[in-house]
Amino acid sequence: MTFRHIEVKRATPTIGATISGVDLNAIRSEDVYEEIRQALWQSGVIFFRDQQITPENYIKLGSKFGEMEQHEFFPHLPGHPQIQLISHEGTDNPETDRWHTDVTFRKRPNMVSILRITDLPPHGGDTMWASTVAAYDALGPELQTLLAGLQAEHDLPFHFRRINAVERLMARQKLAAEKKGGMMNSMMSANEMDAALADRECKLIQDNPSVIHPAVITHPYTGRNLLFVNSIWTKRLMGVHLDLSDALLAMLNEWVKKPEFMVRFQWQPNSIAMWDNCQTQHYAVFDYAPHYRAGERITCGSFEPKLIRRALGAKSDAHAGSSSGLKLDLSTELDLDQVVEYARRR
Repeated sequence: MTFRHIEVKRATPTIGATISGVDLNAIRSEDVYEEIRQALWQSGVIFFRDQQITPENYIKLGSKFGEMEQHEFFPHLPGHPQIQLISHEGTDNPETDRWHTDVTFRKRPNMVSILRITDLPPHGGDTMWASTVAAYDALGPELQTLLAGLQAEHDLPFHFRRINAVERLMARQKLAAEKKGGMMNSMMSANEMDAALADRECKLIQDNPSVIHPAVITHPYTGRNLLFVNSIWTKRLMGVHLDLSDALLAMLNEWVKKPEFMVRFQWQPNSIAMWDNCQTQHYAVFDYAPHYRAGERITCGSFEPKLIRRALGAKSDAHAGSSSGLKLDLSTELDLDQVVEYARRR
């Protein structure tokens, strides 16, 4: 695409671009927003430097990508509920230093996220993104065909239990209450604390049932296929033995980490990053402890994760029907012996 209103400089051959030649506080034409949208779909994540954007223009930018939301976990900027406040300080792991796509535990995850870091640590605190389109393309037709027949379960309570999120949240709330002079939380017995934790976990499970998405989906705007599993929210692959599911997910989660699929962004004052949450995973590098890092984030739009079968490509379809004499039936439950035999024949 030829850009007439913005300048686009690719960061890597596979993902990322820096946008210049535009003041996000002074956009007067819808053509400019359209070019920003096209640059995002093309690059997966785009970066802006030296943008002292106002909350009103920040929200206006986000609105160009769909309805904005209030997040399950984060507080918001006073007077601007669309702008989420994120922060971390101390040595406790923030649990964002894992490769993931945001909120895939929803039936419709958010489409676009925009972040500006307002408080930088003295050093570190970079963010990395990986292209799940590039990761899918590099798998080759055999694995692409295999994964195209699989569904994956995404589960918020599953991950929260792995990291003791409810217990840690209650501990923080207890500490905050004690600092404010509250006595009830600080006087809870061990049994009362266990009961409160159990109640919180039951409500978490009740309010957030798991969802099923295809392991490979088609991007709603580019039509390209991409991997849609991640190390935080994906619990298992459906219809396969649990050991095989664990092994396949571990392999895919490791595969996404290849440097060839990545870009790394070093934050500066007044920098903004905008990413396509559908076709990327991201990783917040936690190397700045015990310093403070904070930012303002907007999430907007949503998409239905689905695979358009015709987008698999003629090469993959031809390979799936090759003369090896064995075709893997993905319509029924798979077992380990079947997949091993399939792999040997290929």
